[in-house]
Amino acid sequence: MNVIIDGHSLAYKIFYKTPPLYNSKKVPTSMIHSFLNTLLSIKDKLNPNRMIVVFDSKGDTFRHELFIEYKANRLKAPEDLIVQVEYLKKIIPLLDIELYAKEGFEADDLIYTLSKITDDQVMIVTKDKDLAQIVDERVKIFDYQTDETVDRKKIHEKFGIYPEQIVDFLALTGDSSDNVPGVKGIGEKTAVLLLNEFGTLDNIYSNLDKIKPSYREKLEKGREIAYLSKKLVTLKFLDNYKEAIVNSDGKLEELLEDLELKSIYKRLFGEQKKVTLSTGTVKDPFLVAYINDKLYAVNEKNYQQIENLTGIKLRYVFDLKNIIKNHKIDTDQLVDFEIISWLTDPDTGTIKFTDKDTLESFFEKILQKKEFILDRMDKYNLWELYNKVEHKIIHILSEMEQTGILLNSKQLKETDEKIKELLNNEKKAIDEMLGEEINLNSPKQLSFVLFEKLKMVPFKKNKTGYSTDEDSLRNMIFLNPSYENLLKSILKYREFSKLISTYTSKLSDYIDRSTGRIHTQFKQTGTATGRLSSVNPNLQNIPQKGELGSEIRSAFVSKEGYSFLSIDYSQIELRILAHISDDENLKIAFEQDFDIHTMTAMKVFGLLESEITRDIRRIAKAVNFGIIYGLSPYGLSRDVGIPQSEAKIFIKKYFETYPNVKKYMKEIVKKAENDGYVTTILNRPRFIPDIKSANNTIKQRAERIAINSPIQGSAADIIKLAMIKSDKYLKRMQIDGKLILQVHDELVFEINDKYIDKTSKDIKVIMENIYPLKVPLKVNLGISKNLGDLK
Repeated sequence: MNVIIDGHSLAYKIFYKTPPLYNSKKVPTSMIHSFLNTLLSIKDKLNPNRMIVVFDSKGDTFRHELFIEYKANRLKAPEDLIVQVEYLKKIIPLLDIELYAKEGFEADDLIYTLSKITDDQVMIVTKDKDLAQIVDERVKIFDYQTDETVDRKKIHEKFGIYPEQIVDFLALTGDSSDNVPGVKGIGEKTAVLLLNEFGTLDNIYSNLDKIKPSYREKLEKGREIAYLSKKLVTLKFLDNYKEAIVNSDGKLEELLEDLELKSIYKRLFGEQKKVTLSTGTVKDPFLVAYINDKLYAVNEKNYQQIENLTGIKLRYVFDLKNIIKNHKIDTDQLVDFEIISWLTDPDTGTIKFTDKDTLESFFEKILQKKEFILDRMDKYNLWELYNKVEHKIIHILSEMEQTGILLNSKQLKETDEKIKELLNNEKKAIDEMLGEEINLNSPKQLSFVLFEKLKMVPFKKNKTGYSTDEDSLRNMIFLNPSYENLLKSILKYREFSKLISTYTSKLSDYIDRSTGRIHTQFKQTGTATGRLSSVNPNLQNIPQKGELGSEIRSAFVSKEGYSFLSIDYSQIELRILAHISDDENLKIAFEQDFDIHTMTAMKVFGLLESEITRDIRRIAKAVNFGIIYGLSPYGLSRDVGIPQSEAKIFIKKYFETYPNVKKYMKEIVKKAENDGYVTTILNRPRFIPDIKSANNTIKQRAERIAINSPIQGSAADIIKLAMIKSDKYLKRMQIDGKLILQVHDELVFEINDKYIDKTSKDIKVIMENIYPLKVPLKVNLGISKNLGDLK
């Protein structure tokens, strides 16, 4: 989720509601104090992946060229407010919160632009009704005072119109806050009536003869003003938005101390003594860190670059994986602050070296947080998890990254050429069906052809018009059956284009010339559940389905005389659900090795096994997997294409079939509410502060996290235990082979053909007996010379 805060809207509201306060230097601070507290509270409530504050800046925009009186009625901002906003612009970037502000850039346009450049969910914090026009299925407004999420439905409840009509509403009524004129004599109620009847401003003016005379006269007289007003209130996408990024070269602690914002300082850093570092000789380092391919020794006063670890007694490090890869060292007793900071707060607490950090600020950050992190390691009993699991995984990942995997670039190039030919053929077929050539990568051109020329029924609308994203095109097939072939061809074109741009034309770029292999980077702290992730390139996301996906995977090959061994846990999350819920029917299904989806279908639908069709089993499968992710009747209806009323009955019958699953879900949510966190089978915590939110939408999301985290996190625990024991087995038995990939619930080994049969049997036994669940663990095994044949 991205959170975008309308900085001026928030600053003005706070400034006029808080009594003036000054520090000992007579600098006004009351608004700064309340603004920062509000900012931090929003961050705590919403826990966003990305948080942005946008401020208006001085200077005319294109709107002033359209209408010289634009915003002319605004009073000059009080000096005390201006001073405090300037301080906020220095402080906010130091909180790891992005800041946008630039002369000539209007905040609303920046907010609109930033909401459009991401596919993530977006929450906009504002009181400005202009921004209601952005709201859609993905973008919502968040009221930080009530914790209310304002979606499309609530916009309609509030204004009587939908978000896409807000621009036309303001064109009619005007906006006094920005001195937008609107049509004289047309008030809000009249505008709503007109828009509900005719839909848009254009339709209103196309149907003036149907409007009663008193309104018609005003509208005719105000036509030019209405369309001018529409231009003034329509938000603009800013191609040069990056020019508005604001950075700060100050130090957060110093700014807060200088402004005497003691409560903010305490909230961020606790009561700890401020740490200030400088370069200098470090004799007895507290920490050794690996940053940008260099080693640094750090103590409470100084830091210095060092060449090696000779003669240094160590306890704490940062980025142990890369220290292992680049320096020989006894690592058994070392503690990696990167890993333990993540364990103690997996959603937001991971210490990372970012582009905004200097060496001083980064090391100061570690020293500032060290006691807090170490205390939480003790408080939540996390040392066993670190020492027995995560510490060992660091070593294994280091070796996996160094080993890498072979890629047959010649074969991949042949696949690339094949897909390009398919892409070109699909393009020709589409052009032939359209009767003209268009740029299929241009949403604007595609939208014009589909909706203006062919008059297709759209599925959904976004800010720029009717959507042509993949989901919309798939749904449009059912709305426009006569254009099924065209829509399916466009979807195929999109698929081919993505395969080329993401895989077939890119993967060869990652081959290391010295080894001839691809060396992906595994991220141990990349998820909150404990699962590993992979980058540069992401080898956990290579297509698995379909002929083309198999061809791409087949380009990954074992070296001469070796084979790939794949061992994949079967339905591990459902088996963990059976274990932690202790549900008898679920346990029986797995104990008797019965097909869980068929069994669910039989019990939910009351049918014999011979009566279960593929479609019925598909619905049961969707319910089985969906339940642990908080599946709703709407979600099931959408996923399997059944009426929502039927979906509701199926879910109800599921809980009647597996009553202890429902019991588990209630109990784990209650535990999260009482404790503030949930844990996995290995005591891996997931902290869920939003579980007590007054906002029902946020609370429901937190409840889903509480239900799912022990399941998904326990699956991560089990695969890590399997990695550790399998690696130990290979070394103990002196097997010529290595673990080279982990893809969620699957391990892939590259094993000498002499050992492959015995190794496959032994590791299968290891993985199926790695942890004593109440139901058997089961794995699927594959052996091949390439990844494609494993699936």
